[in-house]
Amino acid sequence: MKKIITVTCLVLALTSCQEDDFRQAYGPNDGMAPGKVEVVSSESIPGGAVINYKNPADKDLMYVKACYKLTSGREMEARVSAYDNKVTIEGYNDVSEKEVQFYCVDRNENVGEPVSYTFVPGTSALEKAFGTINVEVAFGGATITLENEEKGNLIVNVLSKDSLDQWYSVRTEYTSIKNIKLPLRGFKSDERVFGVYLRDRWDNVTDTLFTTLTPLEEYKLDKKKFKEVVLPNDEPFGGWGFGMSNIWDDIVSANSMCHTNPFNSFPVSFTFDLGTTTKLSRYVYWCRQPDYWYSHGNMKVWEVYGRADKPDEDGRWDGWVFLNQFESIKPSGLPPGQQTTEDIEHAKNGEEFEFNITSPAVRYIRFKVLGTFDGTNMVHFSEITFYGQKTDN
Repeated sequence: MKKIITVTCLVLALTSCQEDDFRQAYGPNDGMAPGKVEVVSSESIPGGAVINYKNPADKDLMYVKACYKLTSGREMEARVSAYDNKVTIEGYNDVSEKEVQFYCVDRNENVGEPVSYTFVPGTSALEKAFGTINVEVAFGGATITLENEEKGNLIVNVLSKDSLDQWYSVRTEYTSIKNIKLPLRGFKSDERVFGVYLRDRWDNVTDTLFTTLTPLEEYKLDKKKFKEVVLPNDEPFGGWGFGMSNIWDDIVSANSMCHTNPFNSFPVSFTFDLGTTTKLSRYVYWCRQPDYWYSHGNMKVWEVYGRADKPDEDGRWDGWVFLNQFESIKPSGLPPGQQTTEDIEHAKNGEEFEFNITSPAVRYIRFKVLGTFDGTNMVHFSEITFYGQKTDN
């Protein structure tokens, strides 16, 4: 009994010691602050710089912190492990000379003397993008395009004025895609001012670009007038019971879509009658949802043709006018089966495609599908809505 008690006490004592060591910083506290980094080189990057340095020889060095202040006055700190030797400084929106302070910190949180270093940041993604903003007149409003060359996380803000001549937000878009295109719709054909400015995640803000224009008149085509036209060399819908009329019911769901049967190869075509002759401005396309985002038989690349007169019954392409080629783009660029929240929201809202303003008025529409996302030899999608100039017929 005595031996058992002695062993138990020994185990408890060892366990107690281990807990005490676990709570302490690694190694004894020598009370000495670590040395200083030696900056070797730096490379400007958009809105900042990558700075390379040598760590001091202190064996208990834990990390290096870089402290700097943005133009807005916001204090920033970047920490780098002792096993690395470079730090990325970012968040600037101008190219004037900046200063950063480096501090070495050991495992007992002893902080060394600072090392000051100056550098010049590269032009930010925000400023690069702002210089490419273009606002053009469009049906029902305007189209804003800009190039986000650095794929920075940008916030695009669009303003206009209400009936009381007060500024209000028309649209706010959060995006990191390279080629940004924002349609502004729903406006009357009256002269209007649009303002566009950009913001980034460090709260840097650009100037506002103002443009005055008069939107072209636009209306939503009446889907009740739409009807399928089956030409001899078209690929008919109706696979698994999902016919073409489902894409005109204003319902986006797994149970309301069109679907072909499997076919041999691309391209394949399908045709329908808009029920009215009009100059088309754009259309919105919803892929099959929700389990087939950017995959399977959803269209990837296709062409659209049109004509005002009734097509030949033999299905020949003579007389069809090429309107444009289109491509469904996943914002993230991830492969099929992988998508981000932005990808899903983009698909839920529908993908918008514009026709050229110079395109002729048409009544009959013919799609030529060149490929699907997975290369699947079937075509399916949920809904399509067309817009154009108002007609009397």
